[in-house]
Amino acid sequence: MEASLWNIGMKVDDIDSEISFWEEIGAKLVLREKFTAPDGEEADYAFLDFGGTRIFLTPKTVFEDKLGYQLMPGLTHAVFEVEDLDREYERLTGMGLEVLVDKVEISAGFGSRRLAFFRSPNGMVFEVLQILEGKI
Repeated sequence: MEASLWNIGMKVDDIDSEISFWEEIGAKLVLREKFTAPDGEEADYAFLDFGGTRIFLTPKTVFEDKLGYQLMPGLTHAVFEVEDLDREYERLTGMGLEVLVDKVEISAGFGSRRLAFFRSPNGMVFEVLQILEGKI
């Protein structure tokens, strides 16, 4: 799979205090908003840039209800940008990987994307992302 790291995700109890911490150590807030997720739930999130790496903060990830265990605060997943989501989706599902969130298109302040979430054989959660229109 040809891909590049697009961001890392974190579950946090308090987005505002986490933003303050990251800004204090040198991160820049790029976007903070709420939007309606594909499942109809309102999602609160923020993107920060720290040393050229995007950090995604949210109190609840879109995949945690599918894990079968309680997701604790901290690093939750890596996001990899690809050119063709359909091709990579077929490849990954063909390998037998568990799909946590099936292919979906979303739009918010960050732009529009197609994405899917997977779990590796040893438990790493990752997102495969195709940017359709980007703002950040």
